[in-house]
Amino acid sequence: MKKLGKRILVALLCLAIGLSCIGCGEKDKKKKELPSSEGFTSDILMRIGTSKVTYEEANIYLMSMREEVETLYGSEIWNYVFTRDELTYAELMKKQLLEKIKYIKLVCYMADEFGVSLEADDILNVNDYTQEYMSNVTEQMAKEYGITEELIRGIYQDNVLAQKIYETITLNADTRYTEEDYLTADFQYIYLSRYYEDVEGNTLTIKGEEYEALREKMNKLREQAVSDQKEALAEEDGTYDFYDYAKDNSDAKSVEMVVKRSDLPTASAGVAFALAEGQISSVVEEEDGFYLFYCVSEYDEKASQEAEEALIAEQSKEYFEELYKQWEENINIEVNEALWNAM
Repeated sequence: MKKLGKRILVALLCLAIGLSCIGCGEKDKKKKELPSSEGFTSDILMRIGTSKVTYEEANIYLMSMREEVETLYGSEIWNYVFTRDELTYAELMKKQLLEKIKYIKLVCYMADEFGVSLEADDILNVNDYTQEYMSNVTEQMAKEYGITEELIRGIYQDNVLAQKIYETITLNADTRYTEEDYLTADFQYIYLSRYYEDVEGNTLTIKGEEYEALREKMNKLREQAVSDQKEALAEEDGTYDFYDYAKDNSDAKSVEMVVKRSDLPTASAGVAFALAEGQISSVVEEEDGFYLFYCVSEYDEKASQEAEEALIAEQSKEYFEELYKQWEENINIEVNEALWNAM
């Protein structure tokens, strides 16, 4: 949702240039030729609470979407069917666009409740967006599509305001997590798989005595690693390299992992995250085989910070989405389906 406003702003800025080509093609139907659902006139597409979306406003969004899609995929894309319910791409995109318009208007409708409004810098940006857009609109295009500076300014105001409301709400979201949820550590490891492929490519499972032999192999690998580490640390430079040893003995293509506790199975997480830097773990038995961990770093600062930020963003998004669902349920939303289907 946070990216929605920015995407629409970019699409709208690009639209005015594309309109110069669209204007020479098939003209949009006149309002008087368009049908309306009961309780609506042909100049209103949607009512959200006391706010409205006009035909001209919806048409700008629709043309913006059309221009963006055709720039990326060409005009042949519209009749393709991609979904199980057999919607054409045109029908699918219109359905999504209607939800986007509803989202922007509904979020803006809540501005007063959260005390959010456009400030001086926001208004300057809106004015810049509007002037850039209008500089590419000819008099003929404006007349044909009902484009006015007031209309375009209103659309940009809504998009900027909706984004600002989202950021304000998520900034103050009640996020709850512990250090374990984001703390990230750096490990190297050896993995011996209990699965193998036969000559026909079938995946088989090592069992019985062969499985016990696999366990014994990992125990010996650990003993050798511990012995090598002691010898290396006793030398003058006092450094130990587990990486090459792991590369030579592991069934895994990669022997490095930067992970959170939640990224590992319970048994492996308990053993690996109990290690101090430079320690070699005991052998860990998991469903898919055996693991041996070497702790490179108990705390990867960059990865931990990124994980914490991602956690906050996800919880904030969930918080906002829950609020949005409540707004949808409690605020009257009506769509002029007949008009929208005809556009």
